[in-house]
Amino acid sequence: MSARATLLGMVGHRDSFTLPQSELVPLQLEAARELFAERREQLPILDRRARETGVDRIDTLNDLIPLLFSHTAFKSYPNAFVQNGQWDRMTKWLGTMTTRPMDGVDLDGVADIDDWVSRLWAAGHLVNTTSGTSGKVSFLNRSRADDALLQHYLQHLCWPEPVKPEGKHHIFFMGPRTGPYLMLIAANHVAKLYGRPDSLHYLSNDALRLTDIMRMAETRLKMAEGRASPSEIAALEESGRAKSAEMAGRFSDMIGKIIALRHEPMIITGGWTQMWEVMNMARAAGVPNADFHPDTIIQSGGGLKGAKLPADYREQLFEFFGPVRTQQGYGMSEMSVGFPMDEDGYYHQVPWIIPFVLDRDGVKPVGPREGMVEGRYAYLDLSNEARWNGLITGDRVTLDFRETRPETRLPGLVIHPEISRYADIGEEDKIGCAGTIDAYISGEIGA
Repeated sequence: MSARATLLGMVGHRDSFTLPQSELVPLQLEAARELFAERREQLPILDRRARETGVDRIDTLNDLIPLLFSHTAFKSYPNAFVQNGQWDRMTKWLGTMTTRPMDGVDLDGVADIDDWVSRLWAAGHLVNTTSGTSGKVSFLNRSRADDALLQHYLQHLCWPEPVKPEGKHHIFFMGPRTGPYLMLIAANHVAKLYGRPDSLHYLSNDALRLTDIMRMAETRLKMAEGRASPSEIAALEESGRAKSAEMAGRFSDMIGKIIALRHEPMIITGGWTQMWEVMNMARAAGVPNADFHPDTIIQSGGGLKGAKLPADYREQLFEFFGPVRTQQGYGMSEMSVGFPMDEDGYYHQVPWIIPFVLDRDGVKPVGPREGMVEGRYAYLDLSNEARWNGLITGDRVTLDFRETRPETRLPGLVIHPEISRYADIGEEDKIGCAGTIDAYISGEIGA
């Protein structure tokens, strides 16, 4: 069995998130060699990057750093391709980033970006996207094998004591029912694995529309740069008011159902601010602390996005929900799965994802892979079949390479819970390789 297959075969094993680096790194290094040799034959932009940086072989994990792409690479398509409906050009662009041939995609009569994505899915390209807060969304190709790994991973919620998927939970998801966003894709898998078919509840039964997201994000970007017209600003504000009023009503109805079913097992998935509202409305209705079924699973995470909650909001929330199960993790749309959180609040390494801590420019490691190291998070995800998933992110993290530590009961490499984004803390989010990788892609598509 290859090293890569060995690592991927660890999915679902209880001890796979606590392996010592002395055992894990040799496997990761051999798997990275296997994957690099295979992917550079499939992806000209990776081969070009390897040749120009002089990386012909992987002797240490740090040899992989020059081969990591900026997170901007997956949204490097020209805006004009979308605005002008040049779906053949968009497909060609995506083809530079994927190991899968794109000639099976039916582009006849594509209406918009959402229609284009549905055609990709029909052809076996299970792309997922990012949130588009910068004005553009990333398109990340996934294969059916990639999706199967995600489904297998989700069969073991609530590590280190996983819950069996028995189809007995009421499902409450505080978002739209479907869409090409990885969180929505995962939520639908969870619903099929754990949910009662007669009790699946979503904040909206409509699909997430990239057309609307990109239009709103583009207008906000124009506003920030002083380029938005008064009519564009007024339209965005009116749309926001109408949507907020509609969602507020649906959210209130959902919380009412949660309160009514609180003595039965349920899975509640939403952001921290949404969970805070659940708590406030439940308390106003007379619900005491710890009045939820112990098999209830709370899936939450993400930042506060400007919301003003008290510093101990998590402690208050879990005091209210009581001894329920929790599924929390650190991840992003680009990663195959998230790093699961242990009972002490630390995120444990997934064996097939190699983490790095780089300097602010994303060029070199901050220090040796030992002790506690703080800097820009990067990774190589060894699992993805449809693309080279080596990425330099916009997150600032602290990786703890110590095998044991007084703060956590479980061993293994962890990420500390205090995570921030360079763009959100007033620091320049500029990655050294971004322009070079984008230029490679532009050369491939003739843009």
